Amino acid sequence: MMDSYNTTTGISEVQHDISYVRYVLVSVFFLPCAIVIFVGNTFVLLAYKRDKRIRRNTTNAYILNLAVADLLVSVVMAIHFPLYLTGKWEFGGASCIIFMVLDYTVTDMSVMTIIAISVDRYLMVHNSLRHLSRQSHKRVAIICSILWIICLATQSTLAFTYSSRTGFVHDENRIATCDIGYGKNLGVIIMMFLVEFLVPAICVFALNLKVYYRLKRRTDMLQTRQGRDHLVSYAAPLDDRASQTTFSENNYMRIHGSASGSQHQKAARFLALLLIVFTICWLPYYINDCYTYFHLSGARNEALTHLVVFILWMNSAINPFLYAFTNVFFKENFKQFLRCK
Repeated sequence: MMDSYNTTTGISEVQHDISYVRYVLVSVFFLPCAIVIFVGNTFVLLAYKRDKRIRRNTTNAYILNLAVADLLVSVVMAIHFPLYLTGKWEFGGASCIIFMVLDYTVTDMSVMTIIAISVDRYLMVHNSLRHLSRQSHKRVAIICSILWIICLATQSTLAFTYSSRTGFVHDENRIATCDIGYGKNLGVIIMMFLVEFLVPAICVFALNLKVYYRLKRRTDMLQTRQGRDHLVSYAAPLDDRASQTTFSENNYMRIHGSASGSQHQKAARFLALLLIVFTICWLPYYINDCYTYFHLSGARNEALTHLVVFILWMNSAINPFLYAFTNVFFKENFKQFLRCK
């Protein structure tokens, strides 16, 4: 009886320690992150609504869509709050499946929007006039709607089919932890790694690289033209009006071309930052998935799993600050919201 009592007391102490750690982690990391995601992306939405200068650029409509997806991440975190705090899911199997669909859909949509922004910037640099003539807010809205439908349909099909085939809806233990079991299937791990991380990262990197080389070549050509124009203007007679007219036109192109190039370079830096943050936030999640499958035979370390998921969600908290640091109009609006001069 004494041994049994000591064992029970030990288990209770361990559970108490786990609960204490959960409370600390939720209070120090989880809640502040959710609040930052909600406030930061709400600022983006408000800035887009109130500032015509932001709405004038159709690329910012993609940023609006990214902010919506990131804002929904905070909703997912709010739904996830009881599970993080107690380690138990109290809302049933069907609700768990719907919640997982929402979770994966909004994170996938965030990734797809980053790709769409990269493609838009590449097309702008490749052929600005053609892209501007074809691009519109309506076109962007249609593209974003199609991406939402694809992500939602894909994740719904995967979640409901997989949970049905693995008997999730009849397994009370898995329902109690809202564990559909994606991490225990190698095919699902590989597919998600390719679709959600590797292919998007390669696409964004390749597009940014093309944008960089095009901008570099354009800058080199502009510098060569400036040198040639300087020599022509120096050698031309003062009364040669044709030469002066040509020089004025080239000077106009130099000024406006350099301004456009500067804008493209800022956009390229913004996309590079998006890619770096995306890689840092998403890579630990898939490293943990692969390690769990190959070395732990699917037996997850819950604390580590929660940590890498939290790091993944941090991507949605960082994105709004990238807008503030790389876009002067967003920065002005953010300062007004925070009442900073």
